[in-house]
Amino acid sequence: MTNWAALAASHNVPPDDSTRYLAAAAHLDSSYADDAIREYLVEPTRPVPPSPGFHAPTVLAEAISARSRRKYRDALLGVLALVFLYFSIGTALFSIWVFLAGLLSIRSIWKRMRTGRPGAALRGFGSLFALAVVLFFVTAFTFGGLFLEDLGVSKYSSSSSGRYGTGYDSDYYGDGATVTDPSLAYIGAIAAVVMLLILVADRITVWRLLTVRYGRRARSRRFGGKSLDERPSIAAAPPRFRTELERHRHDRQVHSGDGVVPLVVYRGYNPFVGAGVARQSWSMVLPLEKLDETAKPDGTPFDELTTVAFYQRIRAAMQVLQRSDALTPDRRLRELRIQDVVYASADELVDHAHEPVALPYLPRHDGPPSYLLPAAEAEQVRRQPREWARHYLTFQVETWDRDLMMSAFLHAAVDSSTLYLEWTPYVLPPIRDEYRVVDRMTMNYLTAIGQGVLRWLKLPATTPGRVWHAMRTIRAQPHDIDTPNPSRYGSAETLRELAAAEEVRDYFQLVDVERYEKILESRLVPAISQVMRDCGYSAAQFERQAATVINNDITITGTNNAPIVTGGVNQGTISGGTVQQPRNEEK
Repeated sequence: MTNWAALAASHNVPPDDSTRYLAAAAHLDSSYADDAIREYLVEPTRPVPPSPGFHAPTVLAEAISARSRRKYRDALLGVLALVFLYFSIGTALFSIWVFLAGLLSIRSIWKRMRTGRPGAALRGFGSLFALAVVLFFVTAFTFGGLFLEDLGVSKYSSSSSGRYGTGYDSDYYGDGATVTDPSLAYIGAIAAVVMLLILVADRITVWRLLTVRYGRRARSRRFGGKSLDERPSIAAAPPRFRTELERHRHDRQVHSGDGVVPLVVYRGYNPFVGAGVARQSWSMVLPLEKLDETAKPDGTPFDELTTVAFYQRIRAAMQVLQRSDALTPDRRLRELRIQDVVYASADELVDHAHEPVALPYLPRHDGPPSYLLPAAEAEQVRRQPREWARHYLTFQVETWDRDLMMSAFLHAAVDSSTLYLEWTPYVLPPIRDEYRVVDRMTMNYLTAIGQGVLRWLKLPATTPGRVWHAMRTIRAQPHDIDTPNPSRYGSAETLRELAAAEEVRDYFQLVDVERYEKILESRLVPAISQVMRDCGYSAAQFERQAATVINNDITITGTNNAPIVTGGVNQGTISGGTVQQPRNEEK
């Protein structure tokens, strides 16, 4: 049985800033809410990726609430739109409203065309063309009909029993005009007014929720209003969503333990789920060259160089940063997290699920992968990586009140003659500005009323999308017992990644991205050199290669979101690759 009381208790606590923004995003952006549900609440076999910095169950609860509210609202608007269409098509009210909605929609279509997303321009041109066709036929149908009536030609034949006639037996005058019943046209007008009231009430409800529960004032007090088990929008959601929400609340408690190592099962290309976008990575293959000396400078014998010993020495060297005082703003390095993590591919894991070695990763086909690996298996992967499972020593530091996260992942492999090194830094940009609007929202409901009126004016253009959203369901991935679907077992993005902006917000964040990356590398390189020397191997070749790929001058120029140029080699945005594009706002 779902423990809704415990879930409500965990929900009714003062939220941190990231939780506030992400919960608000579910009500501000329909795409965000749907993507969150699709990623987290559809597949009972999908793992819960670690999500430091925010309370995921709160965000998912708001995603369920927002989707339920939109579906019932849009379904009711769709029914009323049919009533309006039936009684008002061909009238001046219908034509004027459609024409005005088309004009107001041009700006939003143009904005979507300029996002740069693949196919955005083609879809935008298609939308503009469809809009132009609709406006042409509506204008021609209405004003052309009025022109014919002025010439004495009726739009309706004597055999038709239309909604504009007096009944099945229409009375005709000598000039051929139809005697219409004005009360039927009023029904369409009443439907339009009801749709206006629905949209205004919806905006006022959302506005109050965002300002009271997730606005800036929510920082210092508990949530107000109904708890989770009392909110009709969540109670009306599909039971499978609520069941998965309870699983996420419970599974947050099993991401740590003694004698175990966290396991992240990913799907797609990027194994580092939750880290954001990649910076410039590097890797090296170094032949191990023995030193001429036979012992360390202090006379003690050389240490044995093994993969396990290498990781232990690097971890100890990097932990020195946790005692840093003035090296970083607000002493953020004191919160540096250093952790061993195993990453496994969902596709390959399912392919090897019949083998006994995969049992610690996927105990059951009808359940999610394990969140923690036994120490013995983690040690085996550390010593001898599998093709589909790799061990990484991870470094993570959250800065700017958890608004910016720097991560780095180190993988190493050692044998008697060669050392392999792989270093991959990542950055998770701040939450988008459009989701931070709750900090600027006041209790003045005139803005909410104005937003409702604007949505009502654009309703003829947005009704098809609303009806489609009301009818569309989020289904699980197809699968059967004999053919498991790997997509059901892997994570792709965290809730925080789904809401990440394209770039940093200001100059200080821009330089801090470089600051933390260079600080980590400046400690890593000497540590690797020292380990090699203590084990009796020359570090000269490693230091030369490190100087080429790491120790470059940094020149930061331009605006706040300007590219970072690293010695003429690393050029581009903070991601070092393709950035995430803006998402669709709620209609």
